[in-house]
Amino acid sequence: MSSRLLIDFPPEVTTKILSKLDIFSVLKLRKVCYNLRQFIDENPPKPICWEVKASTFNESSSIKFESPKNIIISFKPIEKGCVMSWRNDDYVFKFEEFLDESYIDVFLRELGLIMKHHSRPVLNYFLIELLPKENCEKVLEQLTRIGCVSTNEVIFDGCTVDQIAKFLPFFNSNDLKGIRIEDYIEREGEDEENILNLQEIRQLDQWLNSKRVKVEVINFNVRIQDFLHFEEVEIDCKMMTVQDIISLKENFLTSSTLTSFNILIDAEFDESEQLHAFFGLPSLPIDQDNPDEKWFFRIPDNKEVLSVTLTMADRFIFRRIEIKDVPKHAVIRD
Repeated sequence: MSSRLLIDFPPEVTTKILSKLDIFSVLKLRKVCYNLRQFIDENPPKPICWEVKASTFNESSSIKFESPKNIIISFKPIEKGCVMSWRNDDYVFKFEEFLDESYIDVFLRELGLIMKHHSRPVLNYFLIELLPKENCEKVLEQLTRIGCVSTNEVIFDGCTVDQIAKFLPFFNSNDLKGIRIEDYIEREGEDEENILNLQEIRQLDQWLNSKRVKVEVINFNVRIQDFLHFEEVEIDCKMMTVQDIISLKENFLTSSTLTSFNILIDAEFDESEQLHAFFGLPSLPIDQDNPDEKWFFRIPDNKEVLSVTLTMADRFIFRRIEIKDVPKHAVIRD
């Protein structure tokens, strides 16, 4: 009895088999023969794939997916074309050269194939990483070619605000839920008071519609009002004034969106006396076993309360909690 090929099975059987495979196996099967490639393209399965992440640099791009193990596909230019390499967390196990094709073209083609077979047409994150003083023209070229990037989160690593302002409009504001700014680079003529100026991006739909933001700007102070429309905020900054802390508390009590706000202050916070004057003494006793200062405030017309914690590491943690989660004997202030 002759063996049967995968393409010889009834279509519903072939589709069921393909749906049990990981995305890397589906992409490999697609290259076996014309008939199998045509079947996969016309009946795209939704194989096992947990996350798909894309990254772009000034002279290269990559795609990372877990299916179920980490697979990274890298695209780099060579003298007469580009090279695409596949590797897992340990080593490169395949590479292929494409003559007379740009790495951007090959990257976009492979990304399109992967997203076609992904469980949803939205990336988990898109990373843009630049080296200090590196221009962004190649990145802009890639984004222009893509047109509109659908991703759950975008990460800017080593970018200035004016570069971020150029990149953000390329991301679909309806899909974008999170923005991260890491290793922020100071641009020439930055505010002499070391205040992070987000004027160029804070009116963009992508900034206004996103739910989460994480900003690492350890050499800068930030303006609290730039972040009050988010649901979840994480900020690592040089300093936060006690006036901003008080303003944040007041906004939490009236906001319909804020759920958590985490601030790590890299310079020593030395305004505890002024903070106590406005917040009152902590709601719980402080001792060696529990050195963090904690306050609880009632939220008007709400069953939740605002919990504020100041840790020994100068980290402020604001979050909404259920009143039943407030420790016994804690003072809840109005």
